[in-house]
Amino acid sequence: MTAVPIGLGAGGRELWSSIADEYELDPAQKVQLLEACRAKDRLDKLDALLRGDVDSWARLTHRLQTDDYELKIDAALTQANATANLMKQLLAALRLPDPKSGKRPQYRGARGAQAPSVPGGRRATVTALDKFREASGG
Repeated sequence: MTAVPIGLGAGGRELWSSIADEYELDPAQKVQLLEACRAKDRLDKLDALLRGDVDSWARLTHRLQTDDYELKIDAALTQANATANLMKQLLAALRLPDPKSGKRPQYRGARGAQAPSVPGGRRATVTALDKFREASGG
């Protein structure tokens, strides 16, 4: 059992325990998991804000010209979407094995899929335009 890092909220602690107790993580994976747990805590705070349960990350502005008040929610929904995407990427980067098959997901490089190359610098696929050029001699 790996100790839960200090400073995590309830959601972050639960995420940490569910993964760290199940898998042996190397130091890099522990850092990624910690960041995912922090993202989980931020998502919990943003969710509470969007539901109206807390008033943090919001401010009330008084407009002097119209005597109206305006509630500004500092892009909470946008931030929640970005944080959810970050958490998904961090958890995927852990490459934890599938519980059913025991296989790890395929490692994907930072550049993504690359077109296959062949010796001589030619492309591995031939397009219709390439065929036309060969047939017409140009």
